[in-house]
Amino acid sequence: QWDEMLLAKGVLVIDVHQAWCGPCKAVVNLFRKLKNEFSEDDLLHFAVAEADSIATLQPIRNKCEPVFLFCVNGKIIAIVRGANAPLISKKITELVEEERKILTGEKEPEGVRYSVAIIKPDAVLEGHVEEIKQKVTKLDSFILFNNIEDASRQLAFFFPNFGKQKTGQNVERTLALIRPLLLKERRRKYSILQRIMDAGFKIAMQKEIVLLEEQARQFYKEHENEDYFPVFLEQMTSGPTLALALTRENAIELWRELLGPKTTEEAKKKNPISLCAEYAFDSTPLDQLHGSSSPDDAQKELQFFFPQEHTLALIKPAAVKEHKEAKGKSENAVEEWRQLMGPTDPEIAKVTSPESIQAQFAQDILSNAVHGSSNKEHALRSIECVFGEIDID
Repeated sequence: QWDEMLLAKGVLVIDVHQAWCGPCKAVVNLFRKLKNEFSEDDLLHFAVAEADSIATLQPIRNKCEPVFLFCVNGKIIAIVRGANAPLISKKITELVEEERKILTGEKEPEGVRYSVAIIKPDAVLEGHVEEIKQKVTKLDSFILFNNIEDASRQLAFFFPNFGKQKTGQNVERTLALIRPLLLKERRRKYSILQRIMDAGFKIAMQKEIVLLEEQARQFYKEHENEDYFPVFLEQMTSGPTLALALTRENAIELWRELLGPKTTEEAKKKNPISLCAEYAFDSTPLDQLHGSSSPDDAQKELQFFFPQEHTLALIKPAAVKEHKEAKGKSENAVEEWRQLMGPTDPEIAKVTSPESIQAQFAQDILSNAVHGSSNKEHALRSIECVFGEIDID
């Protein structure tokens, strides 16, 4: 019934209610009035939905306030919380008028823009989550989620086609590490990053981290009985390591192929153009790059360096549209988020945007506090990297 209801052409307004309270009676007269006003072209429809009995509405369950969803041609594009009659009336009128213009050819249909923002692990560890969330919630254009489960459900809710936009390719995530000895040589570091991108990988996330001995022992536990382990442990804790979350089709296998054989000596003999051979050091037999060996390893290793203790901020499409059309008012919601974050470099942010999140909470340009996707493609890559493939069905 839910899927059939969404097939209604034009504008569909859904009163989502809890089983224990029933639909919102306060807006019944308003809905009747609007239905009469827009009855001539049959573009406006109303429906009720019980959140407790519809799986898609799970994120809205156990809410005390009324929730109204606005759908256009089967797509949920806006949400209003609370029985705010003037706001609901304004939203319905705008959507119906827009549909009329589209039907008469006066206006082209517009896509919906979303942006995803992620509070990075460094800011989480520093205890800045609540402060950042308070700043974000001042913008009415955002919805905040506090855990992976809620965020995944909401992403499935707001991105109903996300899990279906696959091309048949096996898009994977893998971890790459540039170890301290190699990372010190910045010129070679940038050369490696270029090689990675030239090979078709996307760098979804990156961070520099100085591993404590306990962390290094934990990550390389399977090597602790090897003769080289003490030297290896010393190297891994001698300075920053650059961790990269890479994505592309068959990422794990292709990154391992790019690295070459596991030992430097073997790499130089069998594959001298491999990364392990090209970026080897004469002073040590240990290779300076790392790649996950299997999907299970990739998942565990990515969780180690990029723990998914994030908060997601999702810009509401209604806010994007509303701000875009409001001449002389604020910028659109995507830009509001970018401005709230501030420049990526915290030193610049402190001068140009002292009230921004980056200025107040970031440590340096790599350990900045938050991430914001600047376009749809980057948002989808970020979503997939952080949350994995979302099972919409």
